Amino acid sequence: MGQIERRFEIREIKKQDVLNAAESKFFKKGFAATSIDEIASEAEFSKKTLYTYFESKNQIYFEIMLRGYKKLLKLIQSQYQESHPLNSKQQFTAFWAAFEDFSVNYKGYLSAIIFFEVSEDQIQEGYKLVEYQQLKKELIDNLVELLSMENSSVNIKSRLLWRFILGAAQSMLHNSEESKLILQNSYQLLSSMVDAELS
Repeated sequence: MGQIERRFEIREIKKQDVLNAAESKFFKKGFAATSIDEIASEAEFSKKTLYTYFESKNQIYFEIMLRGYKKLLKLIQSQYQESHPLNSKQQFTAFWAAFEDFSVNYKGYLSAIIFFEVSEDQIQEGYKLVEYQQLKKELIDNLVELLSMENSSVNIKSRLLWRFILGAAQSMLHNSEESKLILQNSYQLLSSMVDAELS
């Protein structure tokens, strides 16, 4: 390995250290309550060094959101492989099982996804925008498969379905006492919507 490759590798390792530190702080305190100083301290970097890897706290959170999308997509694929759905109803049930697992066990990632999906103006133009769009498209494509492919508005319905899912998740995150009930009712409502769309 040459010097340039080695420098790049070290830079990536340090960047991951910042992300891991930020993730720890964001997941404990929330995005708004966490300062750049706290992230730098947790990563054992100066604030100046942190800014050599990321331009802003928002950019760091965006990277964490990308991690969240990747984790969710892995859970969905794993659930599909385990359950071998034979029809759209079974596929939706598998999708929902993965989403429920994600929303219960990876709330920090879910919060990051909701933050950027609800406030799209928070996304910095150009910064990993293509990666974000590809990950989101992959997730939406999972929903597109559930709906009738003959319908010309299937992409619109799939995006609306994803927005509804995020809205339910946001309600669940803000009301932890009823989170299980919110997830159950959301599944029942969405399942009936998918059934109606397929009939």
